[in-house]
Amino acid sequence: MSEAAFPTIDDVRAAAERLHGVAERTPFFRSDALSAAAGVEVWIKDEGRQRSGSFKLRGAYNAVALLADGERKRGLVTASAGNHGLGVAIASRLLGARAAIYVPASAPAVKRERIAAEGAELRLVDGTYDEAHAEAEREAERSGRYFVHAFSDPRVVAGSGTVGLEIIADLPDVAVLVVPVGGGGLIGGIGTAARALVPGATVLGAQSVQTSAMHASLAAGRVVAPAMGETLCDGLWGETDARSLALARRVVDGVALVSEASVARAIRLLHREHGIRAEGSAAVGVAAILEGAMAGLSGPVAVVVSGSNIDGTRLARVLEGSD
Repeated sequence: MSEAAFPTIDDVRAAAERLHGVAERTPFFRSDALSAAAGVEVWIKDEGRQRSGSFKLRGAYNAVALLADGERKRGLVTASAGNHGLGVAIASRLLGARAAIYVPASAPAVKRERIAAEGAELRLVDGTYDEAHAEAEREAERSGRYFVHAFSDPRVVAGSGTVGLEIIADLPDVAVLVVPVGGGGLIGGIGTAARALVPGATVLGAQSVQTSAMHASLAAGRVVAPAMGETLCDGLWGETDARSLALARRVVDGVALVSEASVARAIRLLHREHGIRAEGSAAVGVAAILEGAMAGLSGPVAVVVSGSNIDGTRLARVLEGSD
């Protein structure tokens, strides 16, 4: 795969300039509770405070902003478990483009409602994220709309990498970065920044046992699609692809798998200790710390909590210990 398939640190820095005034510089703070659990200093990057409720706005806006006027005028299409679609919807509104967002009908209502409220055309698909992705690709071929890939478009990855730039600016001696992983765009972008700016740092991903595509693909050395089950981590659902896997093999040191019970425990800890509303997909890095994934690693550790778009009823069940 050519070098051009991957973003560079210059691409990430340019994305940060492009996102100035659009994306929030989200809170980053030390967690006493997680530091005690890990035995090393742990800091939290709270991307749930982003204006879209997740980090996804960063990559979506960067990608749409870099399109030629003619490409934007033809319209955009994407597939999403919810957060990327919301990012594309906001970016499209800000940049004057029309967007059709294909989303699994089972996606959380809070995500579906926010996409529609941003003025995008919401198209619900029966089945999983992968079915929605296939439908969106077919629509792009039929209509000529630009397909904004959720995780392997280098422009999306570069925008996601700005999370890493902010962490490293605030904590230059960061030793470990712990990042939620779905298709791999966020960890690919953060890993790109880390390899350039703190090359000795360890970059670890986290997935749930039920959403383990990147973990399985790294182990196999090729894209594989393991069976997936019911999960709190709907945003991590779906396969990865060859480009995202190739980047992960360059910039990721490992991916930890965590249980659904640990994800629920992480959501409760974040809410109780820090007042953070975290969706399951966002809490897997914290779950990895609680399960001991940091054992033997030095600090300081930065863990990304990637989004807050969880339905209120589901959050209430988790906080009550019934989900």
